[in-house]
Order: sequence, then structure tokens, then C-alpha cells
Amino acid sequence: METNLLATIEWLQLFGSTPLEILATSSAIVAVILIARQHMLGWPLGILWASLSAWLAITEWQLVSDGILYLFYIPIQLYCWRAWVIGGAVQTAPFIPRWLTGQRQLALLVAAIICIVVWGQGILVLAEQVSWIPQPSLLWLDATTTVLSFFAQFLQARKRMENWVIWTIVNMLGIYIYWLKGSPIYSIQYGIFLVLGIYGWIQWHRSCQSCPQSSAVNP
Repeated sequence: METNLLATIEWLQLFGSTPLEILATSSAIVAVILIARQHMLGWPLGILWASLSAWLAITEWQLVSDGILYLFYIPIQLYCWRAWVIGGAVQTAPFIPRWLTGQRQLALLVAAIICIVVWGQGILVLAEQVSWIPQPSLLWLDATTTVLSFFAQFLQARKRMENWVIWTIVNMLGIYIYWLKGSPIYSIQYGIFLVLGIYGWIQWHRSCQSCPQSSAVNP
């Protein structure tokens, strides 16, 4: 029994895992699967994941942007949960996934680039002025994933298909970032997110095809 316990501990250490990382990863994976299937329970699990990840990002990995992102995720997940409840219960037209217009996609791209630059510079200033905030690590990669995650989350709340495209970029960068930070289980988590993002896109695309576009008007 003792030998098995020691073997388990060594396996967890090999993958750089802690109980908090394992719990956060598990809740995140289930949450993404449920959201891909347009199930409401994905959002409370997302809140659990965000809370644990905020603690880990700031205290363990010094990823300041990611830590702030995870903290913001908590009210954002509540907003998304509410948006889906209202969208599904109040609207007379089907609340189904849709694409933005080409003009709005271009505006989204420009806004994202501007926000990444502003966010990155803001984090540098904040780290210099606030003593308890550590010097940011991987500043621009971290800023990019943070800003794009905000955009993707709000697009997901409105069931816009572009959210899955943005999540793909975030997940690919996340694999690289957390591997560099010595947390292979979080790298694996983002790899799973990448696969689930493709699954989510397929599921939402089927919803798009199942309803006439003329009657599907999302908020």
C-alpha cells in the first residue's frame, strides 16, 4: 500500500502536478465539454476552474496577466451563464450560434491588437507601482492569451462562432506557456482544450445548419 502511494506521488511530481492543478484541470475539461454541448452546467464548473487557476497563476507561476484574467473570469462566467439563461428563455427566435459579419470581424481583430498592446504596457506599469505584484513572466505571450480570452468569452456568451477560432489561438499559446513554466499538466490541459475547441466548433456549426438563418437572431 505504501509502495503504491509513493509511486503515485512520484508520478504526480513527474508531471508537475498538485491536487489544486488536478482539480482545476478536471473541472475545466468537463466545463468545456458541457459548453460545447450548449449545457448550462458548464458555467459553474468554469467558475471553480477560474478561482483555482487565479491562485496558481499568481502564487506559483508569476503569470500576472493570467492571474488577473482568471479573477475576471469569475464575474464573466456569471455573465455568460445569465446570458444563456436569458437567451434561451426570453427570445422568441432560436438562440443558436452565428458568425459575425466580415466588417465586425475586422473591427474585432483591430480591437484585439490594440487591447493586447495596452494591456501589456499596463501590466508593466502595475508591476512597478504595486509591491505585491511580481515582475511579469512571458509578458507579451501572457498578455495575448489574456486579452484574446476576454474576447472569446464574451463571444461565447453571445454564441458567436468566432469564439472557437480565438480559443484555438489561446490554447496553442497556452500549451507553450505552461510547458515553459514547468506545469506539464496545464500544458496537457490546454492541449485537451484545443481538441475540445474543434469539437465545440463542430457541435455549434451543426446548430447553425439546423436552423434557418432568417429566424435565428441572437442578441
